[in-house]
Amino acid sequence: YPAVAGLYQRPTIVSNVLTFATVPSILARGGRWFSSMGTDRSKGTIALQLGGRVKQPGLVEIPFGATLREVLDQFGGGMPEGARLKAVQVGGPLGSLFPSDRLDIPLCYDVFQEAGAILGHGGIVVYDDETDMVDLARHFMAFTERESCGKCVPCRIGSTRAR
Repeated sequence: YPAVAGLYQRPTIVSNVLTFATVPSILARGGRWFSSMGTDRSKGTIALQLGGRVKQPGLVEIPFGATLREVLDQFGGGMPEGARLKAVQVGGPLGSLFPSDRLDIPLCYDVFQEAGAILGHGGIVVYDDETDMVDLARHFMAFTERESCGKCVPCRIGSTRAR
């Protein structure tokens, strides 16, 4: 596992393309510029992937602190006509599901943690009232069972049992 023995059999930082994508702007404009955006405890920007039952799916990079509702309305264009929001998933299959009455949560790590949620990789999927949440949970567990690295018990054994 790279955090234990990666490049040259030494501990290696595990990062992702979203993190690496911020580096050129920070180097060009400085850390002070980057940290001037966001919130007190979640500095800078976050890249979000918006999909599901929204009018305008896509990618957006915004400063931390905007609410989930603002992102869905401003960048996703809201729900298609006739669709009613049932839940919003943030952070992938092991992320968090928010019902329609919890969309005013700011997108930042500390507030999500206080809410018992995770922001994860910034993936946002909107589900409408026709979504069967039990089928969705089965799909999440099947995905986790297939895609897990298998290093921890919750994914390796838990996802199989849950499915």
